[in-house]
Amino acid sequence: MDALEANSTSLPAYSGFLFLIGSAVFYGSNYLPVKHYETGDGMFFQLILCIAIWNVGFVVNCIRNFPQFYPLPLLGGFLWATGNINTVPIIRTIGIGMGLLIWGSLSLITGWATARFGWFGLDANVPSNFTLNYIGIVLALISAIFYIFVKSETRTAQVDSVESTNSTQVLIEPDENQLDFFDRLNPVKKRIIGISLAITSGILYGQCNTPVLYTTQINELGSLGYFVLYSALKKNKPIVYPQIILPGLVSGWMWGVANVCYFLATNALNQAISFPISNCGPPIVANFWGIVLYKEIKGKRNLLILGAGFSVAITASVLIGLST
Repeated sequence: MDALEANSTSLPAYSGFLFLIGSAVFYGSNYLPVKHYETGDGMFFQLILCIAIWNVGFVVNCIRNFPQFYPLPLLGGFLWATGNINTVPIIRTIGIGMGLLIWGSLSLITGWATARFGWFGLDANVPSNFTLNYIGIVLALISAIFYIFVKSETRTAQVDSVESTNSTQVLIEPDENQLDFFDRLNPVKKRIIGISLAITSGILYGQCNTPVLYTTQINELGSLGYFVLYSALKKNKPIVYPQIILPGLVSGWMWGVANVCYFLATNALNQAISFPISNCGPPIVANFWGIVLYKEIKGKRNLLILGAGFSVAITASVLIGLST
């Protein structure tokens, strides 16, 4: 750990909050390409996304003059990649805003508890003000309850479907009889599957930083492993959408920048402070895009509930910040 600490530079506390704002903006916006382009079952998209994240990690390593490699972060990257393969199904079933809200809330409580109480052999991060910290966490969880009652409308990209001919994939006109698994689900089943996957991803995301703080550079390994397994199960005929490559790279670069901001914020504060706040911000940004760009959330009742949830989440972030 001495070598690891030698590569870190303590940052002022105020910079941590600035980095958290940047992290919230990029985390809450990086999945926007999913709404513009067809991603199929999401396996190819998540591979491209993680390759781009690895790019950011490599650049960071260059800037840091290639610090000592620690193999334990591989576990954190695997946990993150496992949660990430659920992203496209979640967005297609319950929407980008609702999905991020649910997995963000579960990630918040598990990640905070791990850091605060020192689970899995970690050093406990003790806040200066226990009362404010605990009240902030409770409010953050309450905000998630508001979000569950918000009904969202999801839409998939209206693009041509893909048909395989021997070794080449060609575009054909969409056919009503060629609906995929998610298109055939009724609204209730979509909601059940989407929420269940979001809960699973939230728990995995909450623990992906547990093996070691710096995990950005190794996410690609788990992602590549899942894609290889997927290709084998598809008998070497994976569904690949070339149109998603550039948007997927942009999405991954945005996620990588967000993650760098998060780690810099954690350096300035500590994970028991930065992790809960970093989970409250992105849902607000994501739902802003969901409302303004995609009209996923409509109606006075839904907007009032969402506004109440936002207010509670912002209050929670302020209290957690003041507890440092």
